[in-house]
Formats: sequence, C-alpha cells, structure tokens
Amino acid sequence: MDEFHARIRKALPADADDFAALVLMSAPSLFPAIYGEGVKGLMQHLFCRQSNLFSFEHTYFAELGSRKAGMVLAYDWQVKGRESRQTGSLLFEGMRGNFKRKLPLLMKFENIVGALKDGEYYISNIAVYPEYRTAGIGTKLISVAEEEAWKSSAQRVVLDVEVENAGASRLYSRLGYSVAAESTVRLRRGKSFSFYRMCKELG
Repeated sequence: MDEFHARIRKALPADADDFAALVLMSAPSLFPAIYGEGVKGLMQHLFCRQSNLFSFEHTYFAELGSRKAGMVLAYDWQVKGRESRQTGSLLFEGMRGNFKRKLPLLMKFENIVGALKDGEYYISNIAVYPEYRTAGIGTKLISVAEEEAWKSSAQRVVLDVEVENAGASRLYSRLGYSVAAESTVRLRRGKSFSFYRMCKELG
C-alpha cells in the first residue's frame, strides 16, 4: 500500500465508533484504568460533543478507499485552556457514579500527561488499524497535526508516549521528535504507567 493513496479529512460525529476503537487502541491498558470499564461508550459520548478535548472537532481521519485507516486527535494550548472545564463536566456526566471515585487519579493524570505550556500543540492520541500499519498512515497523520500546529502559531509540537511503546517512540524520533522528560502515573495496587514527553520545535 502507498501512503499517497490515503485521504485525510476532518472527523464527523458519525465517526464515533471508529474513534472509540482507535483511541482505545492508542492506550489499551491506560484508558480503561483511568476512565473505567465503560470507557468505549464514554469516548463515543465525548467525541460527538463539541468544545471538549476528545471532540470530533479536534480529530482527523485517514481513509484508504472507503475504509477508515487511522486517526489523530490533537489541539493547541489555547484549546486546552478553553475546553478543559467542559471536558471535566462531560466526564462527570458520562462516568456518573465512577467520577468521584476516579477524580484523584484523573487529576493526577491531567497534571502529568497532556499538560501544555503556552505555544505548544499537543498530539493527544494517534492510532492506525493493524492492517494499514505499513502504509505510512501514521506519518501522514502526524504531518497533518504539524500543519495545524503551524496554523495555530505554535512554537513546538509535543506528545506523550508510553515508555514501553518502543515502536511509536522510534517513529516519533525518525520524524524529528526528541525526549524532553520522563514521568510516571502511579495507580492503586502498585500499577503504574511511565511516559516520555517528546517534542519537536517548529521553525
């Protein structure tokens, strides 16, 4: 397969099923641990709503022919500042009774993963279906995110990748990203997730 056959388009609310599948593919252990067992429905719920950090408004899909191949969710520091509160409200609505129990973990996660400084553009989640992973889709999606970063006048693009995800780290390194820091989110019962914060300066 050839990456140049891939078409990139803005997401629509009707893409909710594929978004939920792909966003969970990008963090298969982390998201259920953070958001609970109903995470798939929660991601569909947030994706279909406007003005939150999981919205279709911040998502692009790659298509090969008539089939969705992958997606990227990304936004700048200004969006993060405007939409964090609304995202919290929608999480409260979608998680119901689990929200209060998960709140300390959610706050800890928010302060480590996804934290942005002025001038930063964040690649939150990127995933490609397994059958398309040799087609250059991931590279093309990152390129689209970087184009959006330029448009938003960001000075750098940043992302968080799990330390154990060596394949993704290699891809980001090949595309010019470098490790700026390492952090760990510790959950209950001794489970933890470690991340590299990687960044790429723009111009």
